Amino acid sequence: MSILYCAIPHFAVALARRDHPELAGCPLIVLDPEDRVFDVSPEGAQQGVTLGLTARIAQIRCPEARLYSGDLERCRQELEGFLEVLEQFSSTVEPHGWGAAYVELDSLDDRTHAVPLCQESGRLVRQALGQVLQPAIGWDNGKFTACAAAQCIQPGHLLPVEKTRERDFLHPLSVALLPLPKDTIDHLRFLGLWTLGQYASLPPAAVWQRFGQVGKQAHRLAQGKDNRPVVSRWKSPVLRGHYVFEVPIVERDHVLAAAAHLVHPLLEELRLKLRACGRLRLVLCFDDETTAERTRDFLFPVADRGLIERALQDLLDDMQGRASITEVSVVLEQIQDAVLEQLSLFPDPDERARKLHQIQSYLTARFGASRLWQAALVHPNAPLAEWRIGDWQSEGMR
Repeated sequence: MSILYCAIPHFAVALARRDHPELAGCPLIVLDPEDRVFDVSPEGAQQGVTLGLTARIAQIRCPEARLYSGDLERCRQELEGFLEVLEQFSSTVEPHGWGAAYVELDSLDDRTHAVPLCQESGRLVRQALGQVLQPAIGWDNGKFTACAAAQCIQPGHLLPVEKTRERDFLHPLSVALLPLPKDTIDHLRFLGLWTLGQYASLPPAAVWQRFGQVGKQAHRLAQGKDNRPVVSRWKSPVLRGHYVFEVPIVERDHVLAAAAHLVHPLLEELRLKLRACGRLRLVLCFDDETTAERTRDFLFPVADRGLIERALQDLLDDMQGRASITEVSVVLEQIQDAVLEQLSLFPDPDERARKLHQIQSYLTARFGASRLWQAALVHPNAPLAEWRIGDWQSEGMR
């Protein structure tokens, strides 16, 4: 395979700055219709602003930031234009969140032929959307490495990774690149697994035992083994669940329980494939032979059971007050690879060290050096954190 990954980092922020040049040069927070953070500029992300925060908390974390109400319909129109540009190079373009997509370059497995095409795609994206919306482009034979390459470079640049260099390229990168839930990423870090190389070096049996099928799939990605195909947005799969009640019912809780029972195995199927859905559809049939249908489009692809169940509840509330229900159907659409937060994957290691040093200085000043102990690093490459340290030594004896 030959895969181009094209991404416009912080798509909504870049779009707002293109349309309103006065917003450039300052931290910017784009809000969704519910006044939650939909996108944030790199300056705001460095101050701890993350997606989904309320506007008030985001402003507390970054007081100098400008708040901007995002136009979601405008974003969708620009995203459609972005995808249409990429479809000039291939009929197989798979969206990946806001302002990002995979492109299958057919038989262009050779870097010499693929790189000029990648460069031309970036030029046409800039020409169509404007210079402010500069894409970062990665190229490889697998989706994961191509995506990682684009995440590692500044907008306006291209990073091709040849198959022979995949493992060396991935080795030092953060495990946060893996399309895993945040709690799983935190678990990996708790075990002292900070880089893809550390995770890739674990025995497959141990990964399977600890993290199951999802961890095993991520383990292969960390090793550069990714045979997942690029799926055109026009051929995106749809997952369905359908249930017929033995007798018509009116109890809302029973209908919600049936819908949740239908959607759980569908979400598990997505989770095992490291995928998510962008749209939820709920269809009800009534005993008077009428039907009702409601959809929920998510700002970001999701596979979280709690979020889907709350969305089902909202959709069901919107269809109350009708006849008794005889059938219920749940449909998951716009299925794509799981999407992680952009460009907050590689925090400055020097900044982290400075913050730890500040905490250490404060604790030393308050409690004295003799109260602080530091572990000696004996085996720095051991896979588990508890295997890496030796004897503890008091700060006051160093």
